[in-house]
Amino acid sequence: MKRRQRQRQILDLLQLDSELGVDDACARLGASAATVRREFAQLAAEGRVEKTWGGIRLKNVLAAEPAGPAAFQQRLTENAAEKRAIAGGAAQLLEEGDVVMIDGGTTTYQLCEFIALKRIRIITNSLVIAQAVDRLKGRQRGAEIYLTGGILQPESSVLSGPPAEAFLKRYHARWAFLSAAGVDAKEATNHNEAVLASERLMIEQSERVALLVDHTKLGHRAMCGLCTLAKVDYLFTGDTPETRKFARAHHGGKLQVHLAEFAGAIASR
Repeated sequence: MKRRQRQRQILDLLQLDSELGVDDACARLGASAATVRREFAQLAAEGRVEKTWGGIRLKNVLAAEPAGPAAFQQRLTENAAEKRAIAGGAAQLLEEGDVVMIDGGTTTYQLCEFIALKRIRIITNSLVIAQAVDRLKGRQRGAEIYLTGGILQPESSVLSGPPAEAFLKRYHARWAFLSAAGVDAKEATNHNEAVLASERLMIEQSERVALLVDHTKLGHRAMCGLCTLAKVDYLFTGDTPETRKFARAHHGGKLQVHLAEFAGAIASR
C-alpha cells in the first residue's frame, strides 16, 4: 500500500472514532507498529492531526472532513465505542455477493469501516454512509454503492420522500440493517416520521432484518412505530446488565440478540 493511501485510511478511521491508537491502527490497517508510528508522525508534522498518549486524534473533529451535519456529529460521539462494537458484530453477517439495505444512523454509520472492502452491494438513503464507504475503499475493489434520491433531511443527511421510496421498490436485498430510537418488548420505534416509509420499505424488500441499537435505546419508545419485533431477525446491542435481561427474555424465540463487548461497559452480571 502506498504511503498516501495509508495516511488517507488513517484519516478516514479518525472520522469514525476521532482518536486512534497505534495497536488499533495496526490491526485495522494490517501494518507494522513502526509503519503506523511513522505515518502518525508525518500526519502530525503536516498539522493534520495532533499526538496523544499512544496515538493521534483530529485537531478539530467537526472541521476536518465532517461525517455529516453538526447534530449528526454530536450523536456520533455518544456511546461511540459501543456503536463500533455493535457494527463490527453485525458486519460479520454479510457474505460476498450480498445486497444490503442500510438506513442512515450513527450506529449504522459505524458499519462503513467493516464493509467498505467487502464485495457486496449497498443500497442506502444516507449521504454520509455512501461517502464514508467510498473514501474508505479508495481505489481498491470493494462495496458498490446505490444511493437513493429524495428530500435531504438536514440533521441527518438522510434522503426521504417519494423519490427514495420509488428507488427502494426497485430492488430486493438479502439484508436490511437499520437503527432505531427505541426498542421495547414488542416493537422498534423512531423519531423522524419523514423517513419511516423508506425504513419500512427496506424491511419489506429484504429477506432478513437486523437492528443495530446501543443499550440506551432498549426499554424506550420513540414517537413513531417502525415495526414489530416479529419482523426482526437479529438485534445487535452492547453487553450490559440491562441488555442481558432483554436477551434472556427473547431466548429461544425468532429474534436473535447479539451482545457486543465494548470498552467502558459495566461488567457485573
